[in-house]
This record gives sequence, C-alpha cells and structure tokens, in this order.
Amino acid sequence: MLTEHNALLSLRPFWVSYQSMLKMVQAGGRFYASPQESYAAKQFEKLYELEHDLSNLKRAADFIRDLAADSAEGYDIYRYHDEHFSMRFAGIVDKSHRLVGASLLLKADKCEGSGGNAFVIRAAKDHYPDAAANLERLTALEANHKKARKAAVAMEAGMRGTDIAFEAIYLDELNSKIAAALAALLLTLKPVYELI
Repeated sequence: MLTEHNALLSLRPFWVSYQSMLKMVQAGGRFYASPQESYAAKQFEKLYELEHDLSNLKRAADFIRDLAADSAEGYDIYRYHDEHFSMRFAGIVDKSHRLVGASLLLKADKCEGSGGNAFVIRAAKDHYPDAAANLERLTALEANHKKARKAAVAMEAGMRGTDIAFEAIYLDELNSKIAAALAALLLTLKPVYELI
C-alpha cells in the first residue's frame, strides 16, 4: 500500500499527530496544525485517493475476469468495467501529478486543469528530474493503454469469453505496473519528504 511506503517515514509522525488533533476536534476541542502536519496531511490524503483508485482498478479487472464466458450480456458488462478501468487510470495519472505538485509546494491552481500535468513535469525537471521522469513513464503507460484500447475496440464485436479472460490478465498486469510506477514515484519524492 502506498501509505505504508518507506519513502513516507519522515512524514508519518506528522500525520499521526495530525490524526490525533482531528480526534480532539471531534471531542469538541481545537487544534492548530503545524506547517509540517498540514503538509503531511495533504500528502497522505492524496495517497489514500491513489490507493482507492488502485483498488478500483483491481476490482474492475476482477469483474471482467468473473464474467461468464457464455453470458449474453457479458460483452456489455465487460465494456462497462473496461471503460471504468480506463477512466480510473486517467485519474491516477492526474492525481500523481497533483501529488508531485503538492509535494514540491507548487501552486495548486497551476497543477490542476488544462496544462496542469505539463506544468508539474516542467517544474519538477529542474530539481527533481527522477520524479519528472517517473511521471512521464506513468503518462506513457496510460497513452499506450489508450492506443491498445482503440485497437481492441475495433475487434470487440466478435469478442468471446476467452478473449475477455485474456483482457482481465492484461488489466491485472497493467495494474501491477501502475502500482510499481507509483511506488517508484514515491521513492523519488523521499528526499523532498525528508526536508520537512
């Protein structure tokens, strides 16, 4: 899991402290988070979102794998979950860029929206080229998936249960690559987190 990654060791105490303060608020108290606690909270919140999206990718692949080979509506169900996978993957790419932007304390409004991903990569290239390279690899992985999807759409009309099973295997492998890319990204951010 991303939130348990070793790159986050220096942030974890601030996150734990922040969580404790939130419990005080629920009990009616007040709290004032330090800049380090607020920073850690933002990073962990973004990482929990990414973990949630990764679990949704796995769930979509599982649904596709479990489709009955002879099901009449299997193809439509497959298309729905395959599209869900692709949309979540695109979200992961965007959220990864926002994570790097937040980690480097870039302005949030420049990291979001049209051109936000390119802005983050340009900003990271100067001082954290490995983080920028990992973002570019993740973006390329998604672009390759989109190309593969376009090619597959042309062939889907005659898709059978065995083809759907192979597609589930492909999505499992892709999900593993995405998780590995995110773990590699966190490793490149470790020096940033250690400055906090």
